[in-house]
Amino acid sequence: VSGNFVGDTVTTTRAKQGDVRIDWSPSANDKVFGRLSLSEYESRNDKRAFPLLLGSVTNSPFRNVAFNWNRVLNPSLINELLVGFNTITIVTNTLDWAGIGNGNATFGIAGGQPIPGLSSVVWGGGLTSIGAAATDTNTLDKTYQINEKVTWLRGSQTLKIGGQLLHYVQRRFYAGNNGLLGIFGYGGAFTGFPVTDFLFDQVASKGRGSLSDPWTQVHNRVALFVQDDFKVTPALTLNLGMRWAYTQPLVEKDNRQSNFDLTTGQQIFPDDSSREGRALYKAYTKGFEPRLGFAYRAGDRWVVRGGYGITQYMEGTGANLRLPLNPPFFFESAVNYDATTGAGTLATGFAELRPLDKPSGQVRAWDPNLRPQFTQQWNVFAEYLLTPSTSANVGYVGHDATHLVTPVEGNQPLPGVGDPSTWAPLQTRRPLYATAPLITNISTTAARGHSDYGALQASVRQRSVKDFEYLASYTLSRARSNNLGYYGSAGVAAEGAYWMNTYEPEWNYGPAFFDARHNFVYSATYELPIGQGHQIGGEWSPLMNSVLGGWRVSGIFQARTGFPITIIDGSAPSLQGQRGNERPNCVGNPAPSDQNIDHWLDINAFSRAPRGTWGNCGVGVARAPGYKNLDASLSKRFSTGGDRYFEFRAEAFNLTNTPSFGPPARDINAPNTFGTITTTTSTARTVELVLKVFF
Repeated sequence: VSGNFVGDTVTTTRAKQGDVRIDWSPSANDKVFGRLSLSEYESRNDKRAFPLLLGSVTNSPFRNVAFNWNRVLNPSLINELLVGFNTITIVTNTLDWAGIGNGNATFGIAGGQPIPGLSSVVWGGGLTSIGAAATDTNTLDKTYQINEKVTWLRGSQTLKIGGQLLHYVQRRFYAGNNGLLGIFGYGGAFTGFPVTDFLFDQVASKGRGSLSDPWTQVHNRVALFVQDDFKVTPALTLNLGMRWAYTQPLVEKDNRQSNFDLTTGQQIFPDDSSREGRALYKAYTKGFEPRLGFAYRAGDRWVVRGGYGITQYMEGTGANLRLPLNPPFFFESAVNYDATTGAGTLATGFAELRPLDKPSGQVRAWDPNLRPQFTQQWNVFAEYLLTPSTSANVGYVGHDATHLVTPVEGNQPLPGVGDPSTWAPLQTRRPLYATAPLITNISTTAARGHSDYGALQASVRQRSVKDFEYLASYTLSRARSNNLGYYGSAGVAAEGAYWMNTYEPEWNYGPAFFDARHNFVYSATYELPIGQGHQIGGEWSPLMNSVLGGWRVSGIFQARTGFPITIIDGSAPSLQGQRGNERPNCVGNPAPSDQNIDHWLDINAFSRAPRGTWGNCGVGVARAPGYKNLDASLSKRFSTGGDRYFEFRAEAFNLTNTPSFGPPARDINAPNTFGTITTTTSTARTVELVLKVFF
């Protein structure tokens, strides 16, 4: 029986923020402003539904300072300088709200623990885990920014030339994805059922993070650009531009980081011979980004617009895969068990995961040729004026992205020889076992992903006519990718970030997790025809009109088709120590004829791949339910004289209280829950009353 427990949770969120801005015009040609923004945020999970589920507390103060100076040098030349600085601290700690204390000892797990609580015990098949890994963090990010731009107005041309300098300082403590308390995983690899594996204490995986000193990485990004907007004819305007960006590699301020050569298994440490020698990967100097845009007026009613551009940008990649999280500065380890190794056990705790005099356990590597992603984007739209107040817009939007930064397992075990029951143990089948026998997983950062997107977009817009205006838009699109990015797709159909098979990345090419083929949005605002100036209430007194007249109704409706679902097999029959989810064989239609939330997928459409092989199912072979939502508001302004007034709003989110359901359980290794839906992507109807004062 599943889904039969209901408990209370208590979450407290506190936030406060403020801004101060000063504007100054020291002369007719100079305008200066300065701004200070402050905020404080705290979120606490003071109680969870079950005592063995740990809580957390997050504190996040933010500070931002900005200075801007615009100077008119002459009637055709304008200079703009922007200087900014911001800092944000994010501290997240695990909270033992129920007073578990030394929970591992209580439950018979050997070894000590650095903080109170209980290690995470994870079952596959959609069952709720207990405990927590305790992925505590302490992050301080500082960003310094200088922007300089000169605008030259010359007849029908507007020429802009400028540059940008960004300096990043990132200080972090991170326990690692396996956390301070660690994780024990039961996937059903030994008995076929995760819970049965747990009852027989047959662990499929275990891992634990590290306590270490914070590390600090710094780097710069520099960009220069030129842009020219000019009218070729009264009907044709062109926009031409070029941007060049330099991406400096990250260095640790005290050289407390290391890399690994995936060919030899050799550990590489920084040297002071060059910036790249300290960073352990190369700078990128080929960041050329051309831009082209046009707008053409074809008569009184038609306008055609289009554009093409290239963007190259280096993603942040998260904290867990940074090179300072390597030994001897940091130790995190994980181990997988299968039929070739025999099961692990809860009783020994994490005794197998101990630092040795040589690199061991899980390590990180960065491709020495790591580079920013390369994205080409294009669009073309035609807009037609239907009436003086109504226009229609239709067009195509596309992009093609390569060199997307993605996590890759750099030491995935190879298949064995002969009958899988006679294969050598998993660890000995790793490519680097001969030179680095103690290293298990190598979490590699590399620019190997790609994606593409194409969409037909159409919209109709009516500006205010008789106090009524609306915008209706529809998108028919397709998004495909061979990777999920660093943060996976939690909240949609949760999927890991790693490829199922490192050696065949295109097996993961298919619908992107956010691919919604059809999407429709309609928004409208209507000022009710009641009060002075209208047929109803036209003779009301000023007092009555101020109370009953001038009300406005607004709403927004959205409907889309469901996101893709990738079917998985938690028993991991490949015996190849994958980091991503394994998939079964597809043998039929995944959607049953009687499809409903209790039977959204047909388990008979899938079969387990033979032991030692990969399943043939692709990604996104099924679809989750669609989404519908209507938000509405009723508002009115009350004048208090002059420019002062206050506004009252009654807002309803999910006005009809219509549930939109989440993805179903999709692990064929848990047949009792497979295909059932127990979550919603929508929230229950929420009503808010808002009062704002403007002065």
